Amino acid sequence: MPRVSRKEAAQHRKDVVDAASRLFLEYGIDGVSVPAVMAEAGLTHGGFYGHFRSKEALVAEACAQAFDERRNIYDGIQERNASDRKSARADFIKRYTTKGHRDAMGVGCPAAAISGDIARENPKGQIRAAFTTGFNAMVDRLTPLLSRKRKAAAREDALAQIAMLVGAVVLSRSTKGHPVSEEILQSVRSALLTE
Repeated sequence: MPRVSRKEAAQHRKDVVDAASRLFLEYGIDGVSVPAVMAEAGLTHGGFYGHFRSKEALVAEACAQAFDERRNIYDGIQERNASDRKSARADFIKRYTTKGHRDAMGVGCPAAAISGDIARENPKGQIRAAFTTGFNAMVDRLTPLLSRKRKAAAREDALAQIAMLVGAVVLSRSTKGHPVSEEILQSVRSALLTE
């Protein structure tokens, strides 16, 4: 069997991370096997260890990528509303609390999709470290968008709002199919937009 070029190997690795990021958000870390990730990427299971030392290493990289991908969404909201910070904040909150976001776990916010899985990971492991780094970057990116306070209080204000938003999506997903699911999204949207 011919060897693949470095360019092809890099593309294969990217395909694996892309597939893993989407699948882990959709089905959870333990709900996806390495063979399933490789199949989704269009590769054989045997090639996995040519790219990663372990599933843990793949999960950490996929987690980091999931947070990086969402940064483009936040930037797009800020660009569309560049001259009006209040509108940008409202746009973000409305988009985050939609039924579409609730239903699209594989392409939604990683904090809302895999927080429960991450809580069960080794506190000193690379998966928890990747999630924490990604989450902190998300908070840093969203603080100017969400917070209406100055300096030191701005991060605290943004963290409280992010916790409400993430919690709303998690609980709404957990109760999907019951009217309370949409009630949760609406109540958090209203609370944040009328503050």
